[in-house]
Amino acid sequence: PEPIEPTVMGVSHKTLRITASVCGWFFLNAVFAIYNKKTLNCFPYPWILSWIQIATGAALMMALWAVKLLPAPTLNMQIYKQLVPTATLHCIAHVSACASYNFSSVSFMQVVKAAEPVCSVVILSLLYGARFSPLVWLTLVPIVAGVAGGSLSEANFSMIAFAMAMISNVACALRGVTSKEAQSTTALRGINLYAAIAIVSSVLLLVPTLLVEGRFIQTAFENAGPAMVKHGYGLTTAAFLPFLITGSVFYHLYNQTSYQALAEMNPLSHSVANTVKRVVIILASIAIFKNPITP
Repeated sequence: PEPIEPTVMGVSHKTLRITASVCGWFFLNAVFAIYNKKTLNCFPYPWILSWIQIATGAALMMALWAVKLLPAPTLNMQIYKQLVPTATLHCIAHVSACASYNFSSVSFMQVVKAAEPVCSVVILSLLYGARFSPLVWLTLVPIVAGVAGGSLSEANFSMIAFAMAMISNVACALRGVTSKEAQSTTALRGINLYAAIAIVSSVLLLVPTLLVEGRFIQTAFENAGPAMVKHGYGLTTAAFLPFLITGSVFYHLYNQTSYQALAEMNPLSHSVANTVKRVVIILASIAIFKNPITP
């Protein structure tokens, strides 16, 4: 017989775990989105920024494992090789998302990113043979209509930002599927699975980053401090580096809680939760950046 799930006031432990992970994920992602846009306003290099953010999380987890604050998983070259497809998708998803942030507002990028469940259903159907009820397909109609309407009427519309956000959507949808598969093939879950993906991603992304934006590294850091003071994000030019690292830590933490939620959910449900999360981020960005929006 199936084991009985423990409950608290009639709510299962699994439901409580998912709820806690999703709430943490939403909050941390909203904070990161604000940090990320402010950073890009001073440091408009999405490849360099993406690598720093991913590598910061990888270094943080390895440090926590080394000092035994978190139990270290068993990692070897075979596991790293198995994670290469997921890590590649993770790099594509994050670089394209940062590029979208760079070319438009946070609110516009998040409107387009709300289409991720559509990408998930199409990809799961075409590539993995999944079958969904007519009701599931019908629920996608308002999402498509909302994204189309929101994009066409967006005061900050940018075709490049739209394209980058859609690339991120496809990569995120595929990453959700391959991450779920990786739970079985690597025996890693949640925090440790994302940490291993971050380690592989930081290695994979380094060379492309140096090729695309490596020549701008010195200039980027020299200009970032004064730009931060100019935008009113810091009192001194020295404030940029702590701001950059703080944003990178928030990036890691939001992905970590996202993977904790994914451990308990299927890829489509995870994508739907991702869409709900966009509303929180859009409201936060409007409050911080005062972006003009249309009714």
